[in-house]
Amino acid sequence: MSRSVADEERAAIGAALSPKLALNQSEIAARTDAYFNRTQAIVSHFGECEVTYAIFIRRPVIAAHGLMIAWLENVAREQGFSVRIDIVTPEGSWVGAGEPLLYLTGPFTRMAPLETLLLQKLGSACVAAHNAYQMALALPDAAFMAMEARHCAGFEMQEIMGYAASVGSRAAQREGARGFIGSANDITAPFFGCERGLGTMPHALIGYAGSTLRAAEMYHEVYPQDPLVVLVDYFGQEITDAWLSAGAFLSWQHRGVSACAWIPMAGVSLKGLIPSHPTGFWNAIHRVRSGVIVPIMS
Repeated sequence: MSRSVADEERAAIGAALSPKLALNQSEIAARTDAYFNRTQAIVSHFGECEVTYAIFIRRPVIAAHGLMIAWLENVAREQGFSVRIDIVTPEGSWVGAGEPLLYLTGPFTRMAPLETLLLQKLGSACVAAHNAYQMALALPDAAFMAMEARHCAGFEMQEIMGYAASVGSRAAQREGARGFIGSANDITAPFFGCERGLGTMPHALIGYAGSTLRAAEMYHEVYPQDPLVVLVDYFGQEITDAWLSAGAFLSWQHRGVSACAWIPMAGVSLKGLIPSHPTGFWNAIHRVRSGVIVPIMS
């Protein structure tokens, strides 16, 4: 029996690495803002009390609190205290500015040092989920791939951004968008229900091959069963290289190879392209003007 989307989400969060990092008091004390450590010392001196935190974001977002909750539960287990988590806004739901996402209740001496790290794991995730949600709805027929790793400041941010993209994507999928079909690396792939990262080639491989077409041929020789995406902007003759690649793809089509070309919006060269060219490809070129991935063969 196949697992449900909810099961996959729970499994992905359970396998995530960032909720297992910085769980003991000394690590948290080193990472949090100093005034929270001083608050902990003052409350310890004058007497413990139970507190409830209302957690909110100061702008509209999509709720993406799964990794944060997993981390908090791990901290409480590691340090031996109880925390009550009352979710107000379910994962993947839209929430307005200043509206509570959840309430956290626990002993003040244990909760105070956690505030900085809790917000690190929540704020950017919710904003990124909202961005992914809006992107997917704006182009509901487009398939997106999350490529957060190269833009992140370290692994924890990478994992949070990949997770956030998956949350925003599922929210958009519930409204009919295709959304994100995976990520560019193995470690965040489970957030999208995948075992491995997606992607075919960087521009460097095209430089190594000497031509766009040769890079596509080399890739297909090593990975003959994989879907193939070709970057056709390396030499600044996007239409020419897309045309040559499409011709090669036709010979592979009977083997079930699906192929796409990525033509970015900026710098597109119309070299040699005139309306007298075959209608199908002319129409395909029109469809890529917005910079989305489109099939060369249909």
